[in-house]
Amino acid sequence: MGISKLELVYRKAKQHDAVPVLFVHGIFCGAWVWEEHFLDWFAEHGYHAYAVSLRGHGRSSAPDPMGQYSLNDYVQDLKDTIQTIEMSHKQPPILIGHSMGGMVVQRFLSKHIYRGAVLISSIPPQGMMPLSWQSFWQDPLITMEMTQTYLMPELATTEQLRRYLFAGPVEQEKLDAWLEYLVPESQRLLWDMSWHNLPNPFEVAKTPIAVVGALHDRLVPKVIVTMTAATYSCKPHWIDSGHGVMLEHNWQEAAQVVAAALTEVLLSEQDESLMQEPVPA
Repeated sequence: MGISKLELVYRKAKQHDAVPVLFVHGIFCGAWVWEEHFLDWFAEHGYHAYAVSLRGHGRSSAPDPMGQYSLNDYVQDLKDTIQTIEMSHKQPPILIGHSMGGMVVQRFLSKHIYRGAVLISSIPPQGMMPLSWQSFWQDPLITMEMTQTYLMPELATTEQLRRYLFAGPVEQEKLDAWLEYLVPESQRLLWDMSWHNLPNPFEVAKTPIAVVGALHDRLVPKVIVTMTAATYSCKPHWIDSGHGVMLEHNWQEAAQVVAAALTEVLLSEQDESLMQEPVPA
């Protein structure tokens, strides 16, 4: 069931018929992570750029006082947002999901053959379990700290935020501001993304998919990104950054890599359209 209010921020391209793109945020965050840099950049480069805050995040409604939202709840938010954008532009947006947002996109694509999607540092279709084991093996301290942050984000520090999300320099003032934006995440969601409600990769693969990873990501390491790309039979694009690609000091490089992935998806969409056209007699 939809909710009364979803925050949807956007920047429109100069071209009326530009392709719309919809950015979907990860755990703890909201549309603000994309509004910082990416929305303006993508609008300037010819896309109608949108970002949604899922329920309980940003300025969207929070109908459950305990914040226990399911993966299907977030998928419903995504569907409602897509419908709004389609009504405005007479075409569906390309979906761009980061981290948890990538899982929301994949779960949506399990039930809908769509025009295209880009998964950035996404939770893999196999769910949280392989990611958790890989992260623990790679850096057990970060994994335990992140688990605590998931359950009690009010205890997080800016130094932890720096370690989790960034590989390059980041200003303390920005860390202080971003920490204030974080919200508690649903434990029910964690269950869904671990094994209860995983996407169907065979259905998702019917949609053109591009996969993007970050070379210095401590939360979704390279091996997980490579596994996701292999699942969808594509080669990953790489950004020289940490997990928070859209907020890193080199965010412009990240935007360029994501734009290249978008181009790949759009070309795949065009190829499929040509294949479906009838052969002249």
